[in-house]
Amino acid sequence: MNKKSNLIKEIKNNLKIKKKISETTPLDSIDEFDSIGRLTFIAMADKKFKIDITGDQLTKCNNVNDLIVLLSKSKRKI
Repeated sequence: MNKKSNLIKEIKNNLKIKKKISETTPLDSIDEFDSIGRLTFIAMADKKFKIDITGDQLTKCNNVNDLIVLLSKSKRKI
């Protein structure tokens, strides 16, 4: 499994997303990526990847790949 696949799986599992997603999936099409989902993503990034993500950074994200880019900035091995 490559790095992007691992990150997609991590996002899907942490947000408890039921449907299949890919890096091109628009965030507004993911029901679980609501306000609680956004907070969950920020907490996951902090806890698992030691990255501080702001609400402003998250607001600029349009699709799953944008989330992957944020997580890819981690110094930890993914």
